[in-house]
This record gives sequence, structure tokens and C-alpha cells, in this order.
Amino acid sequence: MNLLKAKEMLGMRLCVLHNLNFYNSPRVFKPKNKKAISGGNVFYASIVALPLLQFIVFYVVVNFNSFLMAFQSYDNSTGKAVIGFTFDNFAYFFDKIVFDDLWLCIKNSLLYLALNIVICIPVSLLFSYYIYKKFLLSELFKVILFLPSIVCSTAMVIFYKYFVNQGLASLLGGSVIGPVYNEKQQGALVAFYLLMTFSANILLYINAMSQIPDSVVEASKIDGANEIKTFIHVIIPQIWGTIVSIIVIFLAWFATNQAYLFTFYGFNANRQYQTIGYYLFNMVQDGRFTGSSLEQMYRKASALGLMFTAIVAPLTILIRKLMLRYGPNEN
Repeated sequence: MNLLKAKEMLGMRLCVLHNLNFYNSPRVFKPKNKKAISGGNVFYASIVALPLLQFIVFYVVVNFNSFLMAFQSYDNSTGKAVIGFTFDNFAYFFDKIVFDDLWLCIKNSLLYLALNIVICIPVSLLFSYYIYKKFLLSELFKVILFLPSIVCSTAMVIFYKYFVNQGLASLLGGSVIGPVYNEKQQGALVAFYLLMTFSANILLYINAMSQIPDSVVEASKIDGANEIKTFIHVIIPQIWGTIVSIIVIFLAWFATNQAYLFTFYGFNANRQYQTIGYYLFNMVQDGRFTGSSLEQMYRKASALGLMFTAIVAPLTILIRKLMLRYGPNEN
């Protein structure tokens, strides 16, 4: 019996010594294929380098150049920028005649922003939930609502102009979309803009809703929640991040949104319809800025863009932080 125990103890000690030798002895690792390693590094570097290069060239360099242009004047006699620091490009927009035009564009941009937040977001959320729950005719609604986002905007404009002028003209009286300003025409433009934005929003909301676990929705049903309570207390908190992102996009669009005016009118939209985005792009092409060269208008446009960026960017960041902090909690 004692001999048997001695053998067991000896075996255990040998196992311990073997394990110690295994972990303490130097191991020989086979080196990986150097060509594979270098090839992988080149592949990953190329993936990172391309967007980084695009960011540097098309964002940093371009915007830095625009920043410099905003504080430069231009000498028509020499055809060169005047080296120095001036606020003349900013002061240009506070001239009464120029400011009146700009203020009209600001009001139109505010109108589109308000319509997006007050009408487009709530209605698109309701339709998205209807499609998400696969209620009656939801597949038909999905095709109809997705169509504007799938079809080219130019083709949509051609169809819309024909439909409005031919179909609604008899009801509203006269041509609705044309070169002469009228309130019916502006209403048609707003309706088309909301249609296109509404369709894009639905795509984003349905995608966000599809990521919600089924167990979360089922749990609300077990707790006795009806469809309205499920939508308000379960769905909205779960996709709150997407809603905030879309609102942030609308806020950022405030100074760049041209509301499909280029597609409808090119550079000849009536001043009553113009937004800030259309005004910025059009000011260097429009003949109403007589007495100023193209180079001068580039600098004035840069100054105007810089002013709106200084206002909109911090305001957008603040609103996003407040909405994420005080918005509904998905837990």
C-alpha cells in the first residue's frame, strides 16, 4: 500500500516537472510568411490612405483656402489677391439691398428646416412603423414611398413638373411651375421637397427599426402595451439615435440646402424661392452682382459660408448633445 502511494507521488512530481520544463523551455516559433505580412500591410495602408487623402485634399485644403479667401480682397487691375487682412467681404452682406435678398433666403431656409422637423420627421416615423409592423398594404406603401429615393431626382423632377402642370393646373388654375412667381408654384416646390426628403427618411427609420430585437417588442406586448404605447415607449427610444442624426443632418443642411431649385430652374430661380444654399452657389454666376468680378464673388461667398458655419456648427453640436442627454432612454 505504501509502495503504491509512493508510485503515485512520484508520478505527480514527474508531471509537475514536465509542465515546468514545457513552459520554461524556449519555444521555437515558425516565422510567418514575410510576403504575406508585407502584402497585408500594403492592403490595409491603401484602404486607410485613400479616404485620408480625399479628406486632406477635398476638405482640409479646400476649406482652408476658402477660409483665407474670406479675409482677402482682389485687385482687378493686377488680377491677383491682395495680401492682407480685411473684413470687407463680410461687410458686403450688411448692405441693405444685399441683406434684404439674403434675409429672404434665410427665411426660406428656416421654412424648409421647420417643415422637415415638424412635418417630415413625425409623418415618416409613423409610415415607417406601419411598414415595419407589416400592416395591411404595407408592401404597397413601401414600393410607393421608396420610389422617389430609387429613381434619379432629375427624372422625378421631369415627371413631377408634368404631373403638376398638366394634372393640377386645371384644379389650381394656370401653370403651377413656371418662370413667374406665384404662391401655388412655391407650394408645389415645397411639396416636392418634402416628398423626396420623406422617402429618404423612411429608408433610414425602417433600417433602424429592423435592428430592434424581437424580444424587446414581445416583452412590451406581454406587459399589455398596445401599438401606440409600443411605438412611443419602445420603438422611439430604441431608434432615438437615428432620429437625432437626421435632425442634425437637417440642421447642417440649413446653410447648404438648395431644395432642388437647381434641378427645376438651373441658375434662374425666382428670388422669392431661393434658399441660402442656392444663394451661395448662384451668387458667383448670377448677373445681378454687377460690378464685381468672379474672383471677388468667390471671396464674398467664402465669407458668407464662414459666417453661417460659425453659427450653425456650434448650434448643431449643442442641440445634438442636449437631445442625446435628455432624450428617451432605450433601457
